[in-house]
Amino acid sequence: MQALREANAKGQPIADRVVACLPDGMPGMMSGPFPMEILKSKGQVTIIQEAYTQVRRILLDRRQNAIDAVEPGYYGHSVGHWDGGTLIVDTVGIKENVTYQNVPHSKDMHIKERISPGPNGILRDEITIEDPSILEKPWTFTLGYRRMPDYQLLEYVCEDNREYADEKGVQQIRIPR
Repeated sequence: MQALREANAKGQPIADRVVACLPDGMPGMMSGPFPMEILKSKGQVTIIQEAYTQVRRILLDRRQNAIDAVEPGYYGHSVGHWDGGTLIVDTVGIKENVTYQNVPHSKDMHIKERISPGPNGILRDEITIEDPSILEKPWTFTLGYRRMPDYQLLEYVCEDNREYADEKGVQQIRIPR
């Protein structure tokens, strides 16, 4: 974190996942500034984020796989069930190079969510990250989503060669000549 602050203060930001056109993964995709579409179908809730066209699938009413049986991915393996109007979700199997707010995690990380309607039409997502080998205690935070009924997701493609990292890992911008 200190290295990031110092590089930013010098005006030489360290290239991050965005420069490499990598998706946020979980739980970052749930906190991005871009709109999301949530689709409920039989046996699954699908969340699509506009940025990078990220797609997350929450399989309903299934058992969670053992962590060692899950192929690590950006979004992991999510299973959930309804408890009244609340969707309870458990996610495992996030690639270890996926970070949230620059906090590392181990392969044993669990992300637990409680997604429910909140006041004033806001959809609440209470997220708890559990990873005893990295975190001293569970890390819980709540995100809110405002409904935008007339919005249609736009195509978002990471533009090749817009940004890149130089040989020292410093973020650069390519300017057409």
